[in-house]
Amino acid sequence: MTGPDIQIGRELLDRDVLPARPDRAAVAILTQPGAAHIARMVQGAIGVRSEILEVPDGEPAKSLPEAERVYTELNRLGLTRHDTVVCVGGGTVTDLGGFVAATYLRGVEAVYVPTTVLGAVDAAIGGKTGVNVGGKNLVGVFAEPTRVVIDIGVLEELPEDVRREGLAEALKAGLIADPALVELLEHDGLGADLEPIVRRAVAVKVDVVSGDFRESGRRAILNYGHTIGHAVEVAAGLGHGSAIAVGMVAAGVVSELLVGFPDAARQHHLIEHLGLPTTATFDRARVRDLIGLDKKRDTTGARMVLLERIGTPVVRPVGEAELEQALDEITA
Repeated sequence: MTGPDIQIGRELLDRDVLPARPDRAAVAILTQPGAAHIARMVQGAIGVRSEILEVPDGEPAKSLPEAERVYTELNRLGLTRHDTVVCVGGGTVTDLGGFVAATYLRGVEAVYVPTTVLGAVDAAIGGKTGVNVGGKNLVGVFAEPTRVVIDIGVLEELPEDVRREGLAEALKAGLIADPALVELLEHDGLGADLEPIVRRAVAVKVDVVSGDFRESGRRAILNYGHTIGHAVEVAAGLGHGSAIAVGMVAAGVVSELLVGFPDAARQHHLIEHLGLPTTATFDRARVRDLIGLDKKRDTTGARMVLLERIGTPVVRPVGEAELEQALDEITA
């Protein structure tokens, strides 16, 4: 399978982000309030008719009513299968925009310009799109953009708390497949140069996804920290990166219990070193219910990605006793 053209560098938005396509007549640029200035920059370099469409910031944008509103706007603009949807923003914009592009007219071209570290290393890579219907990302399709443009200069301008959220997913990439990335984050923390971190984290995800696009096997390792993390994200109202950090603490506990993971304490310390939370306040019954809705369950119950050691993930069924110990560890 051939993946998207992924461009990582600086000053990439000074030129047209679109792949060459002579029959393209119109472009819809989907963005959010926090990234609107970047969307205008992208629009200024595009050589065809374009219009900016704003969606709300955050998870509320990922809904079927919001998708329907965007479909209506694309129809008003007269977008055809020869045209393009450019998604400029964080992960919610690429999740929603990718879903809309993949389903409007049974599929139009999408280009992603992630404007957060979280979007760059995770949401924009791998072809998962979706909206929230009763649970996070329960409705969606696998559909890759033709191009992903990651401008490091844009990411460096982010507030520290927003950068931190993205480093949680970069750390996850290192823990499952790149010990050198873990060491880089361990050594430099929040002061690390973003470019090598983004490049390494993207490389991990591309490598995993290229061999298992539809998550029938190895791609499941990308869900390290997500079984409990997604539940905590909803129940505690945390940002995605913070929730995944807490979820990785929980996964570390279960990994130590079931497969003898020797670096649970090291992982815990590194999460703290990055300024990410290791506990949260939530209703435990709600979290248990949400784990029951999680897409990573199967007929045998909860399955979690665990670590035998850094760089060696495994998927194992997890019992109630181990889940309870993990929840004990992460409950504030």
